[in-house]
Formats: sequence, structure tokens, C-alpha cells
Amino acid sequence: MGIFQKIFGKEQCTLCGAECGALHRTKIKGGEYVCSDCVKKCSAYVRVSEMDRAEVDGHIEYMRRQEQLYQTLFVNARLETFPTGVTKQGITFADELGMFTILDRMSGKNKVYHEMFRYDQVAGYERYEEMNQPTEPGQPETLKERGIKLRLYGAADHIEMDEATSRRGFRSHPYVRREIKVVFQTSDNGTDYTDNAIAHFNAIFGVHDDEHALFSFGMNKKEKRDLMGAIAFAKTAGAAIKVAKDGEASLTDEKKAELEQQMNAMQDAQTGGLAEYTRRADAAEDKVFGGMDQ
Repeated sequence: MGIFQKIFGKEQCTLCGAECGALHRTKIKGGEYVCSDCVKKCSAYVRVSEMDRAEVDGHIEYMRRQEQLYQTLFVNARLETFPTGVTKQGITFADELGMFTILDRMSGKNKVYHEMFRYDQVAGYERYEEMNQPTEPGQPETLKERGIKLRLYGAADHIEMDEATSRRGFRSHPYVRREIKVVFQTSDNGTDYTDNAIAHFNAIFGVHDDEHALFSFGMNKKEKRDLMGAIAFAKTAGAAIKVAKDGEASLTDEKKAELEQQMNAMQDAQTGGLAEYTRRADAAEDKVFGGMDQ
């Protein structure tokens, strides 16, 4: 086989078996190839070339299930999108599901499946802004792009799950390995919604829950949550003593439901309120997939 034939000749997709030319394939670990149609089934935030055949196959199945979740629940949920009227990229939040998705109008990537991210997978988020340098002396800088950078636990760069992080209720993302940049604007025309999206993330993670509202003299959100957690801990300890003494059969269905509420209150206090969104995300996945492995 000649050098040009080797480089530009057709190869067979290791997943679907289709023939694919040099411009319509991606080489993966192991020297095999994946056609562009199969790559379109993958997340926009992974590098297929860094996976082997089994990993790509598993990832596509993961994305298929993401699409099932999207079509079954996400499209019918109460949604809030920033920016409104997305022209570049944006983030759509579904608080009732504890998940968000990223809208893309600018990359031209024709992806087959939608992808949801759980709130409890987010390791960090921040506003960013990049400027174009003036081409002539004395001219002002102009906006290149602004938006949000997102990092995920167990995946983005070197952010790994440690014991303390795990106790706080965060989850590792199974595939995305790098920082995600969501571009809200590429010019100063229109309204800047970046801070609105940041504020929404702040509300999810209870960033300002320890602050008091103006003219408010009662407990703030964190104090209320911590109090409920402490009360729940005391009640749970009492229930544990009763079970140890009388056996688990002594718990009525009503008491079991009450105990579950107390456990939830303890988790909410421990995670700064994030556990509420974890329960919503777990319930959504369980509703769509039942007892199947995620």
C-alpha cells in the first residue's frame, strides 16, 4: 500500500462497519477508526481520539440514554435559559430535575444526541472574558468573547473526587475530561446574561445562603437548614435507639417516611442544599431507566 493510499484511502469504521475516507473518520486508540456519523453520536466535550473502541462504544450508549432522558423529561420540565434568545451558546437549567444542558448555535457540530449535566457534577464555574487587541495604536480593545467556564468533578483537568468531596454529595462525570467553555457573546451588542447564569449557579450551590436579606432579622437560609439538620439528627438518633431495642419491624410506614425526611434534612445541611438537587436528578434517572445500571 502506497503512502497516499495509506493516508487517504478508505478505512472501515470499527463500530458500524461503514467505509470512511480521510475527511470523515477519527483514529482512536489501538489504531482503529470511527466514522463521522458515529462521532456525531458522542458528546461535543470529549475527544474521541483519546478513547479505545470499548470506551467509544460505551460512551455512545451513555449518550443514547442521555437523549432518552432529554426527550422523556427535560423537554417537558420548567426551564430557564441564559442568554434568552441564544445566538451563540447558552445554558438551560431544569431545577426540578437537578440538571442542565448546553445549547450550541455557533460550533456547527451536528450532534445526534442531547447531553444533560447534573448539578452535583459541577466542580466550579466562573465568568470569563477575552478581548481582541487593537490593530492600531490608540484604538480600544474590542470584545472577542465572554461567557462561563465550567469544570466537572472527577473529570475536568485534575479535579478528582476525594473523601470529603464525596461526603458533600458531588458526583463524578464519567466521560468529560476538560474545562467546558460556554460562549454567551462575541460582541457587545445585546444584553450580557453571564452574571444571570452565574447567579443561578450561586443559588443552586447556596453561595449566599449565609447572608441576611436587607431588613431581615430572622435566620438566613443556611442557619435554617443547619437547624433543621440538627433537629433531624436528634430524631434519627432516637429512631436508631428504638430500632436497636425493638427491631426494624417496629417502624411503621409512617415512621419510615418520617425517617427518610429526617435523613434528607441532614443531607441538605451537610451539602449546603445540594442534596435536594441530587435527589431530583436521581429520581429523574430512576423514572426513565428504572433499576437498570446508569
